[in-house]
Amino acid sequence: METLYAPKGSAQTALIEMRGITKRFGTLVACDSVDLHVQAGALHAIMGENGAGKTTLMRVLYGYYQPDAGEIYLNGKRVVFRSPADAIAHHIGMVSQHYSIIPELSVLDNLILGAEPTRFGGWIDRKSALQRARTLAQALDFDPNWHRPAEELSVAARQKLEILKLLWRDAQILILDEPTAMLSPGDVETLFAILLRLKQEGRTILLVTHKLNEVLQYADWVTVMRGGRKVAETPVSQVDAEQLTRWIVGEEEPRAAEPAHAAPASASEAPERLTIRDLYVRSDRGGWGVQGLNLTVRAGEIFGLAGVDGNGQTELMEALAGLRPIARGELLLEGQPFTHWNTAQRLQAGIRYLFDDRFRRGMIATWSVEENAILGFQRDSALQRFGWQSRRAIRERARQLVERFRVKVPALTAPMLHLSGGNQQRLVIARTLYGTPRLLIAFAPTRGLDIRGTEATYAAIREGCAQGMGALVMSFDLDELMEYADRIGVLFKGKVVAIFERHEFSREAIGAAMVGLGAPPS
Repeated sequence: METLYAPKGSAQTALIEMRGITKRFGTLVACDSVDLHVQAGALHAIMGENGAGKTTLMRVLYGYYQPDAGEIYLNGKRVVFRSPADAIAHHIGMVSQHYSIIPELSVLDNLILGAEPTRFGGWIDRKSALQRARTLAQALDFDPNWHRPAEELSVAARQKLEILKLLWRDAQILILDEPTAMLSPGDVETLFAILLRLKQEGRTILLVTHKLNEVLQYADWVTVMRGGRKVAETPVSQVDAEQLTRWIVGEEEPRAAEPAHAAPASASEAPERLTIRDLYVRSDRGGWGVQGLNLTVRAGEIFGLAGVDGNGQTELMEALAGLRPIARGELLLEGQPFTHWNTAQRLQAGIRYLFDDRFRRGMIATWSVEENAILGFQRDSALQRFGWQSRRAIRERARQLVERFRVKVPALTAPMLHLSGGNQQRLVIARTLYGTPRLLIAFAPTRGLDIRGTEATYAAIREGCAQGMGALVMSFDLDELMEYADRIGVLFKGKVVAIFERHEFSREAIGAAMVGLGAPPS
């Protein structure tokens, strides 16, 4: 596979050169002889489908992985990173999708952990640490209570803290992996304002993202990967969304997604699948995570629930799944109360759940793909022969799921940990949507998915809705909900503060409601 576009001279001005980088995991080739050139002071985006090798390539640059072949050059000099400590010593820092903040530690202690300033006698110099922290934080418009536990920070503030940790270690090259996945529209704009400010100060930023609008609006350069190889590297000014999509998916013409928001004309009269009445659920800290929440999800509709992380999504999801006690209120499935049902009873009744944390609640990483494909469905009669599990039936089920959602796997017998994060998510989604549930409750179902994965997910949800399923989808991605949902409710401080019909969708209005400036519910 040849690079489709690589402007002449791009390597001559590069601050970072990665030459012929190859990284294997068993039989899986995650990066296959990849070249990357990054100019000093640029905001350089890395795009591609799930499993394309983007994060692996960045982890090689950060020293988290060591390449099986290839070389890295900084300012024309070859460097070898055997660990992240080596990369940090060369002023490279990385913020992963999953934050590394320790919730119980203070904001200041999280910032300085591993790089504490000391004074005579080896004691930590907390006074000078606080002074420097405040100085660095000014560039990020970040003014927290430095002595409070980091768990009290909002998601946007945690993102700033992660970036500040890089600045604390004097990172000049910042690698950010899907940094906007959980931010509100306003917080996304704030983040990029910060990144552009850091770029103006001379720092170089590498941005792993699936979001075309972010790349086209903010990036200087973009590299596109597909199947572990680089297929394009170009200034953003010389490309458009259509061309990027062709490079990403490897098709001559971009696919026109079917309108996934065409709810039945009689949706307002459709029967109620889920009804939540005056729900109160406590958070882990004892306060109300959910308070006085009311909403209804009808048969045949996708009801999107927007909100900034930390406004009750986790408590609501766990309460709906029977994993967290309900202090007050009522849950009804087609008019039948299920408030006190256990999780098994809810699953048996046709309720399906997609959790945001696939590692903890969606898969067993050491089990094979085919074993994970039937996780929770082991007693399905279609998978048994004469009372025993049928390996042939299990393998066929796994094959169907893998093919339908285009899950890239080395083999059906390969452990899940050998799949990329996006492909793990695809398999979990495919398994959850198998058959026709009566009700789907999903929390950030497409987090980390690429264009095709997102489209496939909502196409499958819409297919279920066409057969009468109702879907409640909680997401931090407002653009996604506006594209696919039939109605959008806004969750703020544990309650639904506004509901928008499709003809009322407005990014500005919904975004305002997400930060507490919305109108009362319709």
